[in-house]
Amino acid sequence: MRAHRHTGILAQASIETLLVFLIFLSAFGMVYAASSRLASAAQTRLDTSLSQSSFSEFSAKLQSACSLGSGNAREVQVKGAPASLSQEAGGKSVTFTAGNFTAQAGSPCEISLATVAASRFFRIENKGGVLEIT
Repeated sequence: MRAHRHTGILAQASIETLLVFLIFLSAFGMVYAASSRLASAAQTRLDTSLSQSSFSEFSAKLQSACSLGSGNAREVQVKGAPASLSQEAGGKSVTFTAGNFTAQAGSPCEISLATVAASRFFRIENKGGVLEIT
């Protein structure tokens, strides 16, 4: 009878150990899910910040190339997501889109887009008062 009682205690201890382990796994799963959401949100904020910084640099160099006159060129290295440029037919402004960030940059000079593909690098060159962006 004593051996039978000992087996019952071991079985109960095994079930309790499994329950504790199940609770641990559940808690670990919740912590992992929460940390994944936080990491994703942080990455999104970082990407937006890098896109805003790249846009600021692009806009400043657009103004610089225009104000310094014909023959001047500026180069922009896009940080974060590749950027694409779009424009209404002709005009003096261009829309900069990188990831979830979109903004419009204007210039006193006319702007001519020679490229529409998303890129991490743009060259802005003043050719006779027209800014050609490649």
